[in-house]
Amino acid sequence: MTRREIAEQVFNDVFSAIKDSQSDLEKTISGYASGIIGKTLVDIIDQGDNIIVKADLPGFKKENIKIDVSDDILEINALFEEDTLEEGSNYVRRERRYNEIKRVVELPTKINIDHASAEFENGVLQITLPKSGKTKVNVE
Repeated sequence: MTRREIAEQVFNDVFSAIKDSQSDLEKTISGYASGIIGKTLVDIIDQGDNIIVKADLPGFKKENIKIDVSDDILEINALFEEDTLEEGSNYVRRERRYNEIKRVVELPTKINIDHASAEFENGVLQITLPKSGKTKVNVE
C-alpha cells in the first residue's frame, strides 16, 4: 500500500467515524434544545429529478416561515406568535403564545436553487428541490 493510499484510508476512516457519530450527537443535543427552540420532523423523498422535503408546521402562518437553500443544505425557520390575549381569560397555564422552529437538513445531493419551490397547505410545508444537473464543458 502506498503512502497516498494509507493517508486516504486514514482520512476516510476518521471522516466516516465523525459522520456516524453526528446523528447520535444531534439526537442528544436536540433533546436539550427542544425546550428552547422546537425541532420539526421532516420527510425527505427522492423523486428522480427532484428532492421533496415535507415538514409539519401546524398553527404556523405562511408569512412566518423562512426557507434558505444553498447547494445541499436546507434550513427551515418558522415563528409562531399568538397575537391576542383573550380579555377576561384566567389562564392556569399558557404555553402556546410563542414557538420557534429551526431545522437544518443536509440534502442527499446538490440542488438547483433557482428552480426550488415551496407550498404550505393545512399546516404541511412541502419544498420541491430540483437536483442540480451535470454541466458539459467543452475543451478548446
